[in-house]
Amino acid sequence: MLWLALMVLFGVATDPASARHPQDGPHVDLRVVVEETRVVVRVEMNLVFLDSMVELEREDPARISAEEWAEVPFVLEDHFLNQEVVRINDDRAEPELEALQINDPDLRLLPLFPVSGERGLRKIRFELVYPAEAPPVDRVEFVWLTYPPDILKDLPDPPPIAIAAEVIADGLRIPFVISADEPSYNWYRRDGDLESRLAPVPTPPTPRETTRPALAIGLLILGLACMPVWLIIDRSTRRFGLWVAIEATIFGAATMAFVLGVGTYSVQESVSPPTADQAEAVFRPLHQNVYRAFDYEEETKIYEALERAADGEFVDLLYRMIFRGLVMEEEGGAVARIARVRPLDIEVLETGVERAEDGNEWPAFRVRCRWQVDGVVSHWGHAHARTNEYDAIWSISERPGGWRLTGAEVVSQDRVEIDSDEEFEL
Repeated sequence: MLWLALMVLFGVATDPASARHPQDGPHVDLRVVVEETRVVVRVEMNLVFLDSMVELEREDPARISAEEWAEVPFVLEDHFLNQEVVRINDDRAEPELEALQINDPDLRLLPLFPVSGERGLRKIRFELVYPAEAPPVDRVEFVWLTYPPDILKDLPDPPPIAIAAEVIADGLRIPFVISADEPSYNWYRRDGDLESRLAPVPTPPTPRETTRPALAIGLLILGLACMPVWLIIDRSTRRFGLWVAIEATIFGAATMAFVLGVGTYSVQESVSPPTADQAEAVFRPLHQNVYRAFDYEEETKIYEALERAADGEFVDLLYRMIFRGLVMEEEGGAVARIARVRPLDIEVLETGVERAEDGNEWPAFRVRCRWQVDGVVSHWGHAHARTNEYDAIWSISERPGGWRLTGAEVVSQDRVEIDSDEEFEL
């Protein structure tokens, strides 16, 4: 039950990609890979989309013969040399066509393509490599101008399709949508390390230290205690001036010790648990950072980000259980990504002090949170929305590195139904 609870709690519930793909009509898969010295646009499209983009004469519209295939590189190069797709650091860049391939489709899927036929199944794949004139690549403008009609729309005049694409840069995968109305997307390299990409979490209050002037207090007590003694002795010795001088010396030494801080010691007070407002201010960014961690591609980066939000064994549980729920590379590379996390209701249940195994005491609190997660599955240029609502009780405690999530208990989860063909805003 633990693995199921965690999958429900943290994963975007995704239908199998095969339930929605393949689909009839024009399709294109666009991945923009930003490197230090170049930009690579990975393109995969079916022949329906290719025919809407370029003119390629063929004897059989459903296929490309060996003789016709020899012309494809020249047709594509001519098209992309005359169309500005990528601008690097505000400079125009010209591409080199690489890795051109064509698939051999499974014709058993032909019944799924009543309109496009084999043209919908047959796909070509290639890369457009844009070298940067002045590395490193800090800014990229990506423009795509081909948007064939969405023939699956039940309209007499179907609108042009919108294309769900993706940028892969700095170890992150960033989904975006382009359309005939908004055909461009701008990417900028952000400065800073991993910490700068995560939401800032308030720093736990530092235990307050109180300084006690032990020597000064001791001398003051000594001087006060000696005063009645001097008075009794003075009745017989009549040396009042001497006793006054001794008392003045003691009180003077006490004053100097207090002013100079000589003979002091510090007492550290325990930290009080946070108020309800402070606890909520801590929980919100921690909760957000759990999802932000899975924007990264590399496992080490995901772990590194999660370790700034969760503690101990909880980190490993989060990683192993969430990863499979968010990333689906099967069925042609369908990818589920978190697009937005919306807390709907946050209630601080209790605050207090937690005693760790090492005997140390840490401020801690528990929060009940109800929230929605918008996920997007992008595949072949389509973005399908997945929205789920969750209710869970979280445990949070201070640790040597700051506030950390230490556990979660699922209360409920619900799928929020939306139109499966509704365009999803990224």
